[in-house]
Amino acid sequence: MKTNAQCRRHVKAWHESGLSQADYCRQQDVNPKTFSRWVKLVIYRDKDVPLEVIPIQVMQSTPDAITPVKILLRLEQGAQLELSTAVSPHWLAELLQCLA
Repeated sequence: MKTNAQCRRHVKAWHESGLSQADYCRQQDVNPKTFSRWVKLVIYRDKDVPLEVIPIQVMQSTPDAITPVKILLRLEQGAQLELSTAVSPHWLAELLQCLA
């Protein structure tokens, strides 16, 4: 069992590494679910690791586009998430916080 200080050190090291959580966990041989819990505890309770603003780029589709309006999130690690514009702004804000 890790102590709180060890958890904070892991989260800080991950944050400074620029790696995805999954990559960091693989490198450090840490259970991803456990690590995710540590991140939530440290970021949201201890406030040792500051949240960052995630830069976004808003692009307008061409007027003749037939595709429905959507929100497309592209993460630095290469993952993409396509959402309907009907999603709740509150839910979207929570999602962005979790991805930070």
